[in-house]
Amino acid sequence: MSAPDRELLFPLRRFRPATSAEFELVLPDAMPEKSKGLLVHEGDMTSRLESFHKSVISLKVLQSEQGTDGLYFREVLLLNAGSGAVVEYGAIEIFLEAFSPGLRTSILEGQVPLGGLLNSHGLRYRSAPQAYFRVCGEEALAGLLNVDSETCLYGRCNELRTESGDLLARIVEVLPPIAPVAVEAV
Repeated sequence: MSAPDRELLFPLRRFRPATSAEFELVLPDAMPEKSKGLLVHEGDMTSRLESFHKSVISLKVLQSEQGTDGLYFREVLLLNAGSGAVVEYGAIEIFLEAFSPGLRTSILEGQVPLGGLLNSHGLRYRSAPQAYFRVCGEEALAGLLNVDSETCLYGRCNELRTESGDLLARIVEVLPPIAPVAVEAV
């Protein structure tokens, strides 16, 4: 299978230009079921992760850059607020001019995931996944997600748009492997 278009990976490559790992396009049906359940949908990841992990999701900004052209880039980890475990890596390009001044300020403060902010402010939007991928042997991402460097990771290239189609953000989202739920013996 081929690699995602370089443009789709732009937010990630902005922060990780030296990555030599191969990103491979993956059809949703070829993903592990739990990754598929978290990635293949048209909703926001924050709500989906909160529901799956039964915890509030917090944000850790690793790097951010604000351009003079109204663009804001950030590299983040989403964390299970209860356990502190990393539940997603994200690289995001945000079109600040698309937001009200108050929401723009909250985005720049970097305290709450974008999906959580959009939901709490009642902004109606849609998620539009552009591609799904697998990447294996990507040491930097593996380190951020606290997994072995040879672990295959699954993710998606996504866009957030207003109901009228205006672009709010482009995101590359990568999940750590999701272990099967252990069943206790009776």
